[in-house]
Amino acid sequence: MTNILPQAANMNRGAWLMKEEITECYRDIADLLIIGGVIWGNNPDDDYFVKSHGVKTPSAFWKVIIRGTGSNERAIAWIVPNSQEATRKKSDAYIVSIKEIERVTGEVVPVADFTKYDKSNPWVIPRGCNKG
Repeated sequence: MTNILPQAANMNRGAWLMKEEITECYRDIADLLIIGGVIWGNNPDDDYFVKSHGVKTPSAFWKVIIRGTGSNERAIAWIVPNSQEATRKKSDAYIVSIKEIERVTGEVVPVADFTKYDKSNPWVIPRGCNKG
């Protein structure tokens, strides 16, 4: 349901779109578990829709993609700021460990402990992927 919340245009068409494309490509390769949400901030200056719709603007969005099981389990996680600066070129800068997602959100992500600390291996869009 993160897509129904207010999103900065460049973030939605940039860094966040790349996460959606990665998801689309890898789901054709393997079964995925995808978990995501928002990080709320305290900036009333960007809450443009509170008066008209009663909806605050999140400070950031997060996503975790998990594939494989056991020793083959792999995961990648991002915290993407809800800002115009969150472009596609900056996507890898938003990779975080799952442990960081858990720390910031209070959520528990169901992955093996060895997976929670790895943020060194960005997932690229596989060659030949049909993103549609």
